[in-house]
Amino acid sequence: MSEDLRQKERRLSKELAQVRALNANKDTRVKKSKDMTMGFPADNSHKASPSSADIPDVVTLPPKRRGKKENIPF
Repeated sequence: MSEDLRQKERRLSKELAQVRALNANKDTRVKKSKDMTMGFPADNSHKASPSSADIPDVVTLPPKRRGKKENIPF
């Protein structure tokens, strides 16, 4: 009787290992796609912004400077 229980335990542990392997394979099949070709134009090259001399009657602000202090909330 005890031998039957040992065999049953081994069989169940093998089945459990197979089921765990199947579940692990299911999770790896799902891949997120980060294909953003629909939202962005095909030409992603850098385009220089026009200067104020190119656009008549427009005064643009100077570029924003980065702060010299650390990020302190007060």
